[in-house]
Amino acid sequence: MFPLLPFAGIEIVVDSFKLSDLFGKGIVFVLILCSIWAWTIIINKWSALRNIRKADAKFSRAFAAQKHPLELYAAHQAHPATAPFADSAIWAAYLEACRTAEREFRARARLAGRDDGIIDLEREKLSPTQIESIRRAAECASADQVTLLEDSMAILGTIYTISPMMGLFGTVWGVMVAFYAMGLNGAANLQSLAPGMSSAMFTTFIGLIVAIPSAIGTNILTAHIRFISIQLENFPEKLAGALQRAYLAD
Repeated sequence: MFPLLPFAGIEIVVDSFKLSDLFGKGIVFVLILCSIWAWTIIINKWSALRNIRKADAKFSRAFAAQKHPLELYAAHQAHPATAPFADSAIWAAYLEACRTAEREFRARARLAGRDDGIIDLEREKLSPTQIESIRRAAECASADQVTLLEDSMAILGTIYTISPMMGLFGTVWGVMVAFYAMGLNGAANLQSLAPGMSSAMFTTFIGLIVAIPSAIGTNILTAHIRFISIQLENFPEKLAGALQRAYLAD
């Protein structure tokens, strides 16, 4: 008996779907599309976040090991085709900050009457105001990366929020139809009511199947996004401190 239970469950699901009216079947169809959409977001987002965390860790090690804060940027400028940290969100923020630093170096060179086309990253100096400008650029770039990380999360949250509601809506509709049909036929017995109630509960069942994995996936992805976001929020201060130690003018 027990080995047949899974097959009996499948039969119940199929029969309940067949007994549903057009409205109930429409809700089930929409919920299935939502489930496919949610799983697509979860799988793609999980893969992207995993790659970002690995690349961020690799970049953080390289950033801590460099002799001066812009060494990685200089290497990138010398060989722009290479992209060792392509997936790193912190690397993207670092590049934007370094571009701002380069503009500040050139501005300082012009003010000093020097050729701004010749910049020695190991000998240049920056004022506190310039370092603050670079830090703000890093903060803005980090905020942009956080926005990219959160892309599609609102859709995923909407799916796991509305799926049970859609299922309940279909159930309420099915119960109304079942009682209405029972009233018209004048049959007040369990045998006539049970099929209609089964088909009515079916939409809630599907709604929960869609919502539960979506909720779990949302929570897991949110935890990863929060971890990466904290690293991004801390990076501008780390960079500003490194710039002060290396380039702060006397």
